Amino acid sequence: MTIDEWKRVPSPWAVVEAAAESETARDAAVVRIIDTMLELQLVYRHESVGYQPFSVTGNVPMPGAGKCADQAMLAAERYHPHSQWHQACAWLLRQLPPRQAAAMLLQAARVRPERMAAGAVAHSLFAVTAKQMVERQDALLRALGMAEWAPRGFESVRAMQDCATRARHQLRDWLKNEKVQQVA
Repeated sequence: MTIDEWKRVPSPWAVVEAAAESETARDAAVVRIIDTMLELQLVYRHESVGYQPFSVTGNVPMPGAGKCADQAMLAAERYHPHSQWHQACAWLLRQLPPRQAAAMLLQAARVRPERMAAGAVAHSLFAVTAKQMVERQDALLRALGMAEWAPRGFESVRAMQDCATRARHQLRDWLKNEKVQQVA
């Protein structure tokens, strides 16, 4: 299978299991892990499960209410970042050296300005060139909730790239040695 085919496999755990033996599966698993880590930092660190005020016991059958369940609450619980996959990715993020994790997620969050639509560039904090990313790293790290993860900052684009590369190599090693499966 190609890396693109591995990225489309619905179960991230199937990709992780194959990553111990397959280099392309390992590359796809690293991408999925980084995407989930980024999602945890940008989206889920601010959100709660999202219980609706009209039914906090929607999945518990109530006397006289029949067996109706609150589908919105069930969906919120299912897709909330307390899944085994999200917990494993959060654990891996905490195991990486903080500076390396920050560099890796900065690079993952970056949107190349030349690839955005004409009017959309101004609307994204992460639409920056590599040089701008280093210049604006304090604001970008704060937006990721990682300002304290790289307190001395990155002095150059090369320093950030090298740091992020070390983090990705560490993830690949963990996948090859099946450390990710052990976490779950």
